[in-house]
Amino acid sequence: MDSKITSLIINIVVAIIAITGVILVFYAMGYAPEIDPETEQDIADTSAVSNVVTFSLWTLYISLGVIGIFTIFAIATNPKRFIPTAIGIGIFAVLVLVGYAMVNVETTGDIMKLEGATEGNLLMGGLGIKTTYVLVIVAIGLILAQGVRNLVGYFSK
Repeated sequence: MDSKITSLIINIVVAIIAITGVILVFYAMGYAPEIDPETEQDIADTSAVSNVVTFSLWTLYISLGVIGIFTIFAIATNPKRFIPTAIGIGIFAVLVLVGYAMVNVETTGDIMKLEGATEGNLLMGGLGIKTTYVLVIVAIGLILAQGVRNLVGYFSK
């Protein structure tokens, strides 16, 4: 098939998915909860919000599947191009392990009174927060190192 036709088909599919998502989000934005005055519970229909979440999750799953298939195909056809990506994935894995080493799941105080708060949930939440800290520190360090490198190059001329 011609690459122009393939590109057009892909653009149309992406546009349809994007427009569908935007329409669902607008419906969900129109959701205004109604509170029962006696029980103070939400009595409104939340299906619009549920539809957006379901659509988003299915879009995520399908996208990850397609990315996985194309990645495996690209690695199989040209393995040498995967080497820089593999190095980046390895470095990211090391940074996640550093974040994991920093996580403390000691549960004291009122945190365990929350419904659904388990050690696994706390571990994953802490891992995300600590890994974000590690990534920000590494990014700032790399920005500073590049700035110093540029200054040294500027003054060495």
